[in-house]
Amino acid sequence: MPLEIAVRQGPQSTESIGVFDDLEDALTEFNELINRRNWHQSVTTISLTDTEKNKCLAQYALQEFNHSEV
Repeated sequence: MPLEIAVRQGPQSTESIGVFDDLEDALTEFNELINRRNWHQSVTTISLTDTEKNKCLAQYALQEFNHSEV
């Protein structure tokens, strides 16, 4: 099952971060991204999608701490 992690910038721009075949690898990367700081203010969400079924499995809205510096 191909899993894609993407970030949304602004209302309509989406950028792929990576595609994973292994669920554990995808979840590890997703977790690292949601805990990351220093995201640009334009980045609003991170999503994990099953591209085979075209279904979003998880979505995280960045919080204030995600945009702050460490």
